[in-house]
Amino acid sequence: MLFRIVFCLSLLAWHSINAQIIDPEHVTIIRDSLGVPHVHGTTDAEAAYGLAYAHAEDNFAEIQEAVMAGKGLLGSYQGKDGVLFDFGLQFLSIDSLVEARFEQDLSSEFRAVLSGYAQALNDYADQHPKEIILKKTFPVTAKDLVKSSTLSVSLMAGLGMALKAVNENRIEEFLGANEIETGTGSNALAVAPEKMADGNAYLLVNSHQPIEGRFAWYEAHVMSDEGWNCVGGLFPGGTSVFVGSNPNLGWAHTFNYHQFGDIYQLELNPKNKNQYKYDGQWRDFYVRKIKLKVKVIGMKIPVTKKVKSCAYGPVFENKYGSWAFRFAAYHDIRATEQWYRMNKAKNFGEFTEAMKMQAVPLFNTVYADKDGNIMLHSGGKVPKRNPRLNWKSPITANTSDYRWEEILDYGQLPHVENPECGYVYNANNTPLECTGDSCNWNEYFPGLQTFMYNRGERFKYLMESHDGKFTEGDLDRIKYDFSYHPDGIYEKKFAAMYNLDETKYPDIADAIQKLKKWDRKGNADNMDAALAMVTHDFLRLAADAPFAIYMVRQAYLDEQTAVDAIRKAKKLLLKTHGTLDVPLGDVQRLIRGEKSLPAHGLREVPRATDTKLYDKKKGIYQVTGGDGYIQVARFGKDGTEVRSINALGASNHPESRHYNDQMEMFTNHQYRPVPLDIELLKAKAEQIYHPGE
Repeated sequence: MLFRIVFCLSLLAWHSINAQIIDPEHVTIIRDSLGVPHVHGTTDAEAAYGLAYAHAEDNFAEIQEAVMAGKGLLGSYQGKDGVLFDFGLQFLSIDSLVEARFEQDLSSEFRAVLSGYAQALNDYADQHPKEIILKKTFPVTAKDLVKSSTLSVSLMAGLGMALKAVNENRIEEFLGANEIETGTGSNALAVAPEKMADGNAYLLVNSHQPIEGRFAWYEAHVMSDEGWNCVGGLFPGGTSVFVGSNPNLGWAHTFNYHQFGDIYQLELNPKNKNQYKYDGQWRDFYVRKIKLKVKVIGMKIPVTKKVKSCAYGPVFENKYGSWAFRFAAYHDIRATEQWYRMNKAKNFGEFTEAMKMQAVPLFNTVYADKDGNIMLHSGGKVPKRNPRLNWKSPITANTSDYRWEEILDYGQLPHVENPECGYVYNANNTPLECTGDSCNWNEYFPGLQTFMYNRGERFKYLMESHDGKFTEGDLDRIKYDFSYHPDGIYEKKFAAMYNLDETKYPDIADAIQKLKKWDRKGNADNMDAALAMVTHDFLRLAADAPFAIYMVRQAYLDEQTAVDAIRKAKKLLLKTHGTLDVPLGDVQRLIRGEKSLPAHGLREVPRATDTKLYDKKKGIYQVTGGDGYIQVARFGKDGTEVRSINALGASNHPESRHYNDQMEMFTNHQYRPVPLDIELLKAKAEQIYHPGE
């Protein structure tokens, strides 16, 4: 009771600061037959309220985790894993940056959207106090949301991998080829109307994320009388659609791996560890204290740490040395406003203007619209570096020459607009190969991503080898391709696994022979792919890194590592399934609750499937990532048609019928139509209500 009184007083204080109070009666939530929310408000702020409230109904727990990240409270909830985010918030000074720049950098229009979203979370918490995880999370403010989003996108834009590389002393391995895949991926494809048999522009949205957790895709549709009408995917705590479509246009994101920042190995003064060398002189570090709380055996232990910064940026110290970081991402708080502007864009010009904010610090963007425009832009905050210098990580020169001040302009980054080839694609590969060979962007800058993956090779080959115009069936076959490319990157990097002499290893001779005859496909009924999938997983564990690192790093798979992985895979399959001749779908499963379905796909094929050993006794691997939320949109003069599917279901509550009701359609590569018209939605709605009813 005391908490409820304090909470209400806190809300009153919050409302006194945020003058515009949303009336839930002005907000409508429409749930379709799969429980996906379509929310409507008179204003954009009211629509944001509806988005937050509907998402909270489905997954309040992980929205709270996102908010905790912005308030520096994850350590109090998750212990040592969460405190890393709390440390990052203060280490990068994101908390103080948002406090200083909130009013100046964000428009009043978008601040109202943030306030509406925050109010919905507070109202939901007030109405559902038993669902609150950590009392200090509430009330939520608009600034908390911006702190959380700025931290998340900064870590995505290379900084998270840079910190991991330094902490594990694996800089050369993780960052030796621009930036290495972090475990997430994506596919995206846009085809111009003149290349489509039906004369409509086509867009595939297929971003790869974990299919459960704080960074899993949630589908929602946001509508307002102020012109917001966008459906697509977002993460818990997301205040607008991150990837998706509106009646006029649509876009997909894929991770790109330009060198978005730099790591500097500092030289310390042997006589004074609080000084570092810079331009031939010893300089003092700037030192400040940060305060953290860590949950240990149920208790919240306060921790005070000293953090340093230098001319390059914040400094991280460990037993391997002192390292400075310089990334542009954590100096800009406007990423979510850029996405909001992209949501509301009505044409190519407005969308491009939103993109030119360059507030979202990474991502390739693949675009299509009803006027027939298509585009790929490989964007983000890429430093404007002196091309005469060596920018290989870590930088050891310790001079001001390596202290860049600006980022490349929008027009200096890789982009292809309306190519004569008629299509653009990306599957995390270099943007130097994104369409037909005669239409590619072919310039250069220091830090440009130049490496490929199997998925990029497959899209390139399958698009180029097609004769005539495309049907949607053609594009479905390309998107759901199960294959590693013959004589491609995979085959070359994994040659040691397929060139083994079985007479040299008689204990695994049968497994070696099986892998040699495997057709390199990952369909669920494939009788050889299960052995390959399990071997891949043991290779991933051996590298202690994402599987894709084998395709990017300079070193090829060595024979002994391959033999060890095959030996372990054979042992597991024989122990759990009694044979090596087992269909892939018997081993690799899409699982949620009581439902378990055979799963197509493999790591790094277009039909991407990431797995983790789920049941060691039965030898069952659970799908954890890869393909999840998929949207297909057609844009034409006669209107826009959107179809979509998600891997599991709209609700995160096991008791809900929408917890896993999309799994069969997802497994069968089927979509369901998503009307953008509110009256059509109401006519077929499962439920229509106002928040709080």
